[in-house]
Amino acid sequence: MKKIFALALAGLMTAGMTTVAFADLDGVNLSYGGTIYVDTDKDNDGEYDDARFSAAVGNTVVINGVDGGTKVAVGLLKGNNDVTKAEDVKGVKVDVDWSVGETEAKPEIQFVKINGSYKYAVVFEIPENVSTKKADLQGTLTLYTTSSEKKNPAADAQVTLSVEYGYNTDKFDVVEGDMTKAEIVDFSDEEDEITMDFGDLFTFEVNVTGQGKLNLVNNVDFNKEFAAMYDYANIDFITFENEPTFNKNGVAYIYADEDAFIYEVTADGAKEIAGLKWDEDYEAWTFKTRTLKSYAISDVELTEKTVTEDKDNSSSTTTDDGKENPDTGR
Repeated sequence: MKKIFALALAGLMTAGMTTVAFADLDGVNLSYGGTIYVDTDKDNDGEYDDARFSAAVGNTVVINGVDGGTKVAVGLLKGNNDVTKAEDVKGVKVDVDWSVGETEAKPEIQFVKINGSYKYAVVFEIPENVSTKKADLQGTLTLYTTSSEKKNPAADAQVTLSVEYGYNTDKFDVVEGDMTKAEIVDFSDEEDEITMDFGDLFTFEVNVTGQGKLNLVNNVDFNKEFAAMYDYANIDFITFENEPTFNKNGVAYIYADEDAFIYEVTADGAKEIAGLKWDEDYEAWTFKTRTLKSYAISDVELTEKTVTEDKDNSSSTTTDDGKENPDTGR
């Protein structure tokens, strides 16, 4: 009797181990027959409700008109219901096979807010693209729990995506009222000289006859690395992220006080701007250029760099001489 009981118990244990070894997705699938969401404003707030793309079951989901650097969420379903319980995705993994393009960001299963409700989804980030041309990313996402499922996935455990991404392209007359929102700007309908106002700090006048598309993405973000070199100064910044170059020279206007100090921002520190001068009529600092770069507006002359040295687990601040700004830079 004891031997029979022992054999029965061993059989039950083996059966239990077999169940674990061959665990399946238990109905969890990708909602590729429904809707895929893209966080188009790139605010990384964990919510996906900006743009939606879908396709019939079994067809490729085409995602276009989105910027590089945005995130995509492919919702998970269990049957026809959203997956909201952690226990339903325990042991579930996701693999991707990019046939066109690639991204270092690996897809992950995350608990995110989609269209107002929290649920589990496969999330991945589209690569950055700073060129004026669209880029392609195509591949297949696969859900699995075992190597067998990974090699032979069920139809509802896969979704194929085709993503066309890059900066938004707008005609100049669409963005000329607020150039702070400019991305790829198409000047093909423009001739002669135009004026572009980039917020309250910067204006650029240039002849755009025959000018092609340019990436004019810009910001006034605080440059911590540059400011750390001159921690005794109060500095504002205007930065053109991709240093666009026009066909012709134009005139740049930086609106700052006459007693301000204006520099080009470089990785090595402040650089004098050739031809920089004060324009009384415009009440701005002006100079000629074809290429828009990054500029610093300082309340004091940036003649010395701040250098921090660690000694005996303590720090001290010293300065070393830098180039003087010319008289025309005040």
